[in-house]
Amino acid sequence: MFRLIFSEAWISITAYKMRTFLTTLGIMIGVAAVVLMVAVGQTVQNVIDESFESMGGSLLIVLPGASVSGGVRTAMGRPTVSRQDMDAMKELKDVQTTSYATHATVQAVYGKNNWNVSARGITPDYMIVGNWEIDRGIGLTERDLKSAASHILLGQTVVDELFGFENPIGKVIRLQNIPFTVVGTLKAKGPGLTGEDQDNLIFMPFTTLRQKIRGARMPQMVNIGFVKVADESKIEAVQQRVSYLLRARHHLKNGEDDDFTIRNMAELVEQVKKVGFYLSLLLAAIASISLIVGSIGIMNMMLVSVTERTREIGTRKALGAPNRWIMVQFLVESILISFMGSIMGLVIGIGLSQIGGAIFDKNVPISIWTVVISFSVAVIVGVASGLFPAIKAMKLDPIEALRYQ
Repeated sequence: MFRLIFSEAWISITAYKMRTFLTTLGIMIGVAAVVLMVAVGQTVQNVIDESFESMGGSLLIVLPGASVSGGVRTAMGRPTVSRQDMDAMKELKDVQTTSYATHATVQAVYGKNNWNVSARGITPDYMIVGNWEIDRGIGLTERDLKSAASHILLGQTVVDELFGFENPIGKVIRLQNIPFTVVGTLKAKGPGLTGEDQDNLIFMPFTTLRQKIRGARMPQMVNIGFVKVADESKIEAVQQRVSYLLRARHHLKNGEDDDFTIRNMAELVEQVKKVGFYLSLLLAAIASISLIVGSIGIMNMMLVSVTERTREIGTRKALGAPNRWIMVQFLVESILISFMGSIMGLVIGIGLSQIGGAIFDKNVPISIWTVVISFSVAVIVGVASGLFPAIKAMKLDPIEALRYQ
């Protein structure tokens, strides 16, 4: 019976090819838009995950200055965290290592080439904290840090701009007219979360940048510190230990505000992920408006079909066709139209998402959810838009239907 109903439904919708195509067009565009927006949302989530993974997820950031007092963040510019504070944190339980850094913008010169770059003064453990890897050459050592050696590591963007295809290891470049020897290069990380080039940088010992590039009255103080936690599940406990340690070392009494700020990278990751998730939902909700328009188009077509086939319905009822058969036939026609539009929309949406990924050099995942959404839309929209016309057809009086001209 179902095969017969399906066959008759197919004959009915193919009898008016242009009208059927225009009706499926709404569903096709709607499903394609939803699939495309879901793909965009997942790609954004992946970019966020990759960016935070490259930064290090189990990480605490220690900043000088009070956290919040009276709802206002205060004294953020006053140096309060020292190199000795950061080194003391290495002895805390569940701490893998610590590091600190300072920054400066400089012009790098090699031969006739020059390039503006971000110089970062670091400790050797910064490579672990920031998940950095050496591509060629060697990394910075504790001896480099103690002696303020003029040794540097180059990001891939700096290598490309200054050296091209030339091997930079052992070469000397000038920063603010001071010679520095390239001892290694860094593996590329690509764009950061905000789109900045993470490879347009130069690493040098913290002491070197402070003494030779950026002088400071208090060389023992740091602008930013990092605590790498051995187990991400212990990050909140480590945050408490770091806070107690700093308060003790800074001789802060009970009731006194902290003169430092500790930021939990894991919490920041979750907040940004949540924003990305809500953004994906918003995009999908906007795209789903076209599905509503498409379902109205199917309902309109089916109502017209019921009117045009009034005599046919009357004849079938007069020959003994049960009401439920009449209803099921129109529902099947509606679902079939919706199904065809959903499949075409799925193919178009996946195709456009992959083309967009190739253009913007992003890996766009093809999620099983796109297939689930497409088939769900096909059934739900088909039933919802075809139910009223099907009920109308079922309730037609056979005698009045046969008289219809």
